[in-house]
Amino acid sequence: MPKTLDAFPRTAPWDQLTDGQVWQLTYGEDYTAKTNTVMANARAQAKRRGGTARTRILNDAGRESLVLQFHRP
Repeated sequence: MPKTLDAFPRTAPWDQLTDGQVWQLTYGEDYTAKTNTVMANARAQAKRRGGTARTRILNDAGRESLVLQFHRP
């Protein structure tokens, strides 16, 4: 039987990632899209929420990850 939901499910955990903490997302574990695409999405999400995003790509022993932090004025 079909059921109703309280809200439409999100495809990315942006509500959690926009809490102001510094997050490190590892390619292959936390995301599978190109790192530059995830970085662009993070900046777009920050803008939609009235803030900005600091981002940095790290490459440690051949493992790529993205560090991000959201700021709201």
